[in-house]
Parts: sequence; structure tokens; C-alpha cells
Amino acid sequence: MLYYNLLVTAVLFVLLLICIWNLYILRRNNYSPLSSFPFVSVLVPARNEELNIRNVLTSLLEQNYPNYEVIVLNDSSEDKTGEIISGLKTKYPYLKVLNGKPLETGWTGKCFACKQLYEKSKGEYIIFTDADTIHKKESIRGSVSIAQNTNADMLTLFPEMTLKSFAEKLMMPMLFFTIMMLLPVYFVDKKGFVKFSVGIGPFMMFRRSAYNAIGTHESVKSAIVEDVWLGRKIKENGLKLTVADGFDILSVRMYRNFKDIWNGFSKNIFAGFQYSSLSLFSVIGMYLLLFFVPFILFGYQLSLQLASGNILILTGLQVFILYITRFLISARFRLGFLSSILHPLGALSVPVISFNSWVWIKFRAGAKWKGRVYKPAKKP
Repeated sequence: MLYYNLLVTAVLFVLLLICIWNLYILRRNNYSPLSSFPFVSVLVPARNEELNIRNVLTSLLEQNYPNYEVIVLNDSSEDKTGEIISGLKTKYPYLKVLNGKPLETGWTGKCFACKQLYEKSKGEYIIFTDADTIHKKESIRGSVSIAQNTNADMLTLFPEMTLKSFAEKLMMPMLFFTIMMLLPVYFVDKKGFVKFSVGIGPFMMFRRSAYNAIGTHESVKSAIVEDVWLGRKIKENGLKLTVADGFDILSVRMYRNFKDIWNGFSKNIFAGFQYSSLSLFSVIGMYLLLFFVPFILFGYQLSLQLASGNILILTGLQVFILYITRFLISARFRLGFLSSILHPLGALSVPVISFNSWVWIKFRAGAKWKGRVYKPAKKP
């Protein structure tokens, strides 16, 4: 038990250093002002987005940028999304509206919507952004500046996360925690290092030539987590992938309640492991041992009247490291501190939802999202 706790403590210390390194890399930078204003196409796929479609389109149509277009695709929505878009079209005649075609076999809904949007776009730069986002007035200007200053072929941004319900505040910050602890961001920006790739779906900006070079969304047409695979395609083709702080550019409210979080991540997680049960359960085991079990062992040690001093100190140090990382991440990304305090519950929720994602795919009809069911597909 002593050697086990020494190993866990050492691993957590290394992950703390990676987290601090990542937070330093993602610090806000002052980029040079734009010397030119390339034409930008902002593309918004929307399916059953009545709660936010007005906000996202209005924020995009009132940008502080002189040379761009906004195209929205209503992907067979079953709510008031189409009606709201039509009303905005009256107020903003320059908004371009597409009605989505029936979903073709072999495509996921979002990828097929993005394909249709791209075919109608003209921009030198293309921004795919989700309908659950809201953009600051400097969104396009700021993202073009980052792309030009870093010579990015693909730019993806960490958005500000809007958290309102208890479930959001407890579970959504685990996204930032997982990335900051397990992904050395330094290698994302480096050519090569293909496995160190990331794509953040709410905001993905491509140089048009690069997007064509990787085969567009058609190259990942069956992928549920297409953002990650697009980032990997960029690096596989020797192109420049950049990830940056987007807090001054956009915010996102990905899910609004426990049910949405449960369904959304159940759709994504097993797919993100290429439907490999071995990979999924290996990571689930690692996640529990590193991020949840230390709290159980520390509590157990405290309950023993004759607790071993060394083990008590080591498990206490593990808990301390986890809380330090959580508070650093929460402070940096403005996530609030409720999730940090309740870290054991948040850390436990990730393996539980991951297991449900596996069950959905292995023993039920498939991943369910917005009225559609997706079954496993081969790696893009």
C-alpha cells in the first residue's frame, strides 16, 4: 500500500506540473493588429436550437469586422428554430439561410450540415461555430488576428463556459480539468505529435486551403466527435493546429441540465475512444485511481485510530494536489468553486457516464442525440 501511494502521489505531482504548464501556455497574448481583412465565412449548423439561435445569430450579425458572411443551416428542426431564423432574416437581410437536406447514409447530422454550409461559403477563412454559443463583437476580428499571428491552418478556442444549473456547475468543469491534466498543450501547436491533437467544437476556424487539403468534413463524415478528428487530420497532413484562449471571443452553454449532460457525453465518450472497450475501461480505471480513490483512502486513513503515518500523509498530499489543480483551473477559466469543492462527485461522474456511453453502444440501439440514433463507425 505504501508503494502504491508513493506512485500515485508522484503521478499526481507530474500532472500538477503539466496543468501549471498548460495554464501558462494558454495565458492571454497581445497579438498584432490586423493589416488586412480576409473574407470570412461564419457557418452555423442548427437543429432544435430555439433556446439560443436568436442570441448566437444576432451576436454574429453585429460583428466589428468589415468583410464576412454568416450562413445558418436549419437541420430539419422540430421546434421553433426555423421560425426564429426567418424572423431574423427579415431584420438582417444579409443573413444567408439554408434548409438542410435529408440526412444521407454514412453521415452524422452535424458533419452533413457542415458539408452543406461549406458548399455555399466563399471565405478565405471558415469558422464553424455551434448554435449554443454567443460571440463578442470582436469575435471574428480577434480570431483572424490569432490565426494570422500564429500562422494557423486550424484555430480552435477554449470558450468561456456558461454554467447555471447545479448539474452544469458540478460536471461541466470536468472538461477543463481533464484536458488541463492529461493533454500537454505545448505539443498541440507543434507539427508532428499527431496524438497530441484537439478540436473544440464550439469554435473551429480553418484556412480554406487547409480545410480542402484534409478532405473537408467528408473525411470525418461518420464521426460523432468530429472536432477531435479534424484536428488530427490537420496534423496528419503536416499543417499547423493552434489552440488558444477564446474567453474574449465567445461563450457557450453546452448543456442546460443533468439529462442533457448525461445524453450529450454518453453520445461522445465511447466514440472518442474509437469504440475500443479496452481503451475506454483502461482510462476509466486510471481516472478513478488518480482522481477519485485518493479521497476514499484519505477518509479511510482518518477513520483509523492507528492509521499509518506515512500512508495518511501520502493520501492527504494526493487530496491536496487535486484540490490545488481544481482551484487553479477554476480561477483561470472562471468556472466557480462549487465544482472544485465537490471534486469527488464530479470525478466520479465521468466514469459513470463513460460506462453508460459504452452500454448505449454495446447493448442498445446506439448513441441518441436530437432525435437521431448513431451506431459505431470505423475510425475516420
